[in-house]
Amino acid sequence: MKGREYIIVIITCLLMLHCASNIFAARYYRLLEPERVKYLGLMGIDTLAARQYLNQESPSERTMLYEEYWQDRSEERVVFERRSGYAYREFGKSAPLSDDRIRVYVRHGEPRREAITPEHSVGVSPGLEVNPAEVWTYNAEGLKFDFVRIARAYKLLSVSEFGDRVRMAHLRETAADTIIEVVAGEPLDFMISYGRFRQQKNLTRLELYLEIAIDDTVHAEFFREIKAYDRHDSMVHDTKHVLVPAHAASGRFVDESNLWLSPEEYRVEVALTDLRTRRTGKKIFTVNLVEYAEDVKEISDLIPARLIDRSFTHEKFEKPVGRVIPLLQTVLPVRQPFYLYAEAYNLETKDGMHQVRTIYEVYNKDRMRQEVVDVMVKDWIEPGNTAFLGAEYHPMDLVPGSYMIVLKVKDILSGKERSAVAEFIMVERANGG
Repeated sequence: MKGREYIIVIITCLLMLHCASNIFAARYYRLLEPERVKYLGLMGIDTLAARQYLNQESPSERTMLYEEYWQDRSEERVVFERRSGYAYREFGKSAPLSDDRIRVYVRHGEPRREAITPEHSVGVSPGLEVNPAEVWTYNAEGLKFDFVRIARAYKLLSVSEFGDRVRMAHLRETAADTIIEVVAGEPLDFMISYGRFRQQKNLTRLELYLEIAIDDTVHAEFFREIKAYDRHDSMVHDTKHVLVPAHAASGRFVDESNLWLSPEEYRVEVALTDLRTRRTGKKIFTVNLVEYAEDVKEISDLIPARLIDRSFTHEKFEKPVGRVIPLLQTVLPVRQPFYLYAEAYNLETKDGMHQVRTIYEVYNKDRMRQEVVDVMVKDWIEPGNTAFLGAEYHPMDLVPGSYMIVLKVKDILSGKERSAVAEFIMVERANGG
């Protein structure tokens, strides 16, 4: 198709869509107010029925269709009408046809609502425009909805899951210290990352995170070997495990292994072999733990996570804040929420309790301009002199680009501040979704 013809087709499609929207809007505003409430409510649970309702020519025809729809479902109808009425009154004042909160409320009911407004954001520069936003949480259903106000309506940007409904695909150990002869074959691709944490004085916990895509888990087994060498090239760690995929038939599977090492510099080798196909991959990297000597470093790495909640996947992912599923792929679709985990050490205590304030600041790396799109300030009062910090980050309408997120942990009792940094990239969703 030639360029001019293509442009004409696009313009024609846009005009048709605009005309269709105008037709629906015109029909909607011809409805009486009680009919508008019913139509908007139906849009939340059954769009086909809602369209049929709107297209009826007379109030009597709409009443007949509505009564037939709810026949023999009186209890559901009572709940529906209560939710529809509330949603219309609460969210339908400015742009009822465009505000996605109406549909979500009718379908799911009363959420735990967190409002995010520019007035509540810390560190917003005077010239920075921040759109008001809301996060709706349904704990029983394990769902979160992110809304941002665009013009006069709140638009739904993302839906995320948590809790027991999320069965996280991972690799589970079935045998340890197994000797398997690995024959070189086709290369096996997987991702590797790590986090550095203080375990105790002069001992560091190196967490190794692994992720691999598996198309079919039937009879799948993997052999994983982890070796660590000190600066003298002496091997100080060597573990071997047979792993099997768990909790999914296919997809991306995560793994975590912990090494306890003295604060030095190490070369780490992670080899993974698919025992079905004999494909083998190896990752080699250096890691510096020197900063943790004599408790000098008082904060861990800031680890992006796919999920942090109180449900259970496997002991390897358990931390004081709950299960922490590492996020190795930090190139994320725009609007997708993610999590962050860190630990702060040597905190002052009073009556056995520490008190800290966490502040997360997000910067656009290309312009190094602060982007505040969420309330990322929280006060913690917990026992002990170590803070285990889990946070949930909602990018909302953050534009595509490269970003740096800085965690500042202020010890309220001593006034001392610690900081850690992580990076992530936001990209457009596939197919514009």
